[in-house]
Amino acid sequence: MILLLGGTSDARELAAELRGAGYDVLVSTASDYGARLAAPAGAAVRGGRLDEEELARLVADADAVVDATHPFAEVISAAAVKACAAAGRPYLRVPRAATVLPAGVVRAADAADAARLAVELARARAGAGPAGERHPGTILLTVGSKTLATYARVARAAGVRLVARVLPTPEALAACAEAGLEPRDVVAMQGPTSAGLDAALLRHLNATVLVTKESGDAGGAAEKLRAAGLAGATAVVVERPAAPAAGSSAAESAAAPKPGRPEVAGTPAEVLGWLRGLDGNAAPEAAGRRVAPGLLQVYTGDGKGKTTAAAGQALRARGAGLTVVFIQFVKGGPESSELASLRVAGVDVVRPAVARSGLLRGAATPDDRAAAAAAWAAARAALSDPACDLVVLDELHAALRHRLVALDEVFAALAARPSHQEVVTTGRGAPEELLAVAGLITEMTAVRHPYPDVPARRGIEL
Repeated sequence: MILLLGGTSDARELAAELRGAGYDVLVSTASDYGARLAAPAGAAVRGGRLDEEELARLVADADAVVDATHPFAEVISAAAVKACAAAGRPYLRVPRAATVLPAGVVRAADAADAARLAVELARARAGAGPAGERHPGTILLTVGSKTLATYARVARAAGVRLVARVLPTPEALAACAEAGLEPRDVVAMQGPTSAGLDAALLRHLNATVLVTKESGDAGGAAEKLRAAGLAGATAVVVERPAAPAAGSSAAESAAAPKPGRPEVAGTPAEVLGWLRGLDGNAAPEAAGRRVAPGLLQVYTGDGKGKTTAAAGQALRARGAGLTVVFIQFVKGGPESSELASLRVAGVDVVRPAVARSGLLRGAATPDDRAAAAAAWAAARAALSDPACDLVVLDELHAALRHRLVALDEVFAALAARPSHQEVVTTGRGAPEELLAVAGLITEMTAVRHPYPDVPARRGIEL
C-alpha cells in the first residue's frame, strides 16, 4: 500500500495516476473536506489532521510514503520524514512547481514578516475614503486560515483593514471569528480563482495590498499576482519554507531507493519510476516484496479450464521470478499433469488429498475433511508470508460450499495478507461474498464438452 499525503488538486491527480498504474493507495488529507474532494480519484481516503502516533501507524502499514502535501505543510512533511526513518519506509517528496515571481513583488520570509510589510505598504498608500476622510488602506489576505491571527493582530494594531479570503469551511470561518474579523471582512470562496475575479475583488475593496503564498501555479499564485498588477495593488509573497532534507532526485538516482532516505520527484512519471524501482526494498524485513498491490482473482463457472488457468498464472509468475504456492483442496486420486510442470518450475505445490474425493458423489468423506484441514493450514501459512507473491487456492470454492473451510476464516486471512500478495481461488459456485471483494472474476462457461463420450485424456483433461 502506498500512503499518499496531500489533499491538493495535484495530489488528487497523482492518486488517480497511481491507481491507474495498479497501485493500492491510501490518500490522507488534513480535512474531511479534502477527503471528500479526493474520493473520486478511486483510492482509499481518510481525512483529518494526524498526530504523531496516527502517522506512525499509517507509515508502518505502508510500503512507501509519497508526500504531495501543500508547499507550506512543513509540519506534516517533517513528521513524515521522521516516521519513515523510524519505520524504515521509503519517503518521496513531490514538490509543487514554483511560480516565477514578476518584478515589483515584495518577498517575505514568513507570516510575521509578511504582516509587517503588508501594513507598511498599506499605510504608505493610504488615500481618501468615500466621505473624504483619510484611511490607511486595505489588505486582501489570500494565505488561508492557519496564520490568520498573526495578520489580524498586526493589522488591528496599525488600524489597517484586513479582509481575508478563506475556504468556505466551518474550520476556516471559526478561525476568522477567533482572529476578531467582522463578517464584512471575510470572503469565503473555494479557489483557485481567476485573475479577473481577484482584480475585481481588489477594486471593490479598495485594497492596495494583496498577500499570498508562493504556493505554485497549481495553487493559483500566478493568477493572484496577475490580479494585483491589473488592480494596481502591491503583492506581498510569503516564500516557501525549507523542505525536509532530501537525497538525490528520484529521476537521477541509479540505485534503488533506500528505506528512510528522503528523495524528490517532480512529475507523476518520476513518481511511478521511483515506485517501480523499490521492488524488494519497500520494507527491509521482506526481501523480494513487491510494492504493486495484490488482487484477489476468482476463476469459477461450470466450464472446464479453471485449474488450467490458475496453473498458467502460476507459471507466468514463476517466469517473472515471483514466489508461488499452489494449494489443492479435496482434489484426490491421480495427480493431473500440470502439477509436475509446476514443481519443475519451482512452485511449492501442496496437495494433501490422496484418496478420490467423495465430493464427486455429493458428500464429503473423512479423508476430504482431513485434506481440506491440511490444505487450509498450508494456505494460512502462505497468506501470512511476506516472501510469497502468489497463492493459488485450487478448489477452495468446493471446500467452502461443503463447509470444510469457514468463509469467515478465509476473509480474515485475505484481509491480513501482505498487501503485495496476489491470490487466485478456483472452483464452481464461488460464494457471492468472495465475488464481491474480488479484483478479477473469470467465469468458465460450458458451451460444449466431450465428457462423458470422451473420457479424460492424460495431458489434455488430466
